[in-house]
Amino acid sequence: MARARRPYRRNTDYVPRDERRLSVRAVHRDEPDVDKLAEMFIRLALQRVADARTARANTAAPSSLKPPVHR
Repeated sequence: MARARRPYRRNTDYVPRDERRLSVRAVHRDEPDVDKLAEMFIRLALQRVADARTARANTAAPSSLKPPVHR
């Protein structure tokens, strides 16, 4: 006695490449303001330099060195 065949039913959520539906939408945006970006990068660089100088100035000099003499 032959068993009746059941229709195919997918057990997972996997979708084969041929059955996938893809769409692409273009999002048009304004050009970035290069002047503002340049100013921001310069400010950031100056801030990092100032932070590095402060960190360097806060490090204590070795005790074996004489203090600087100003004449």
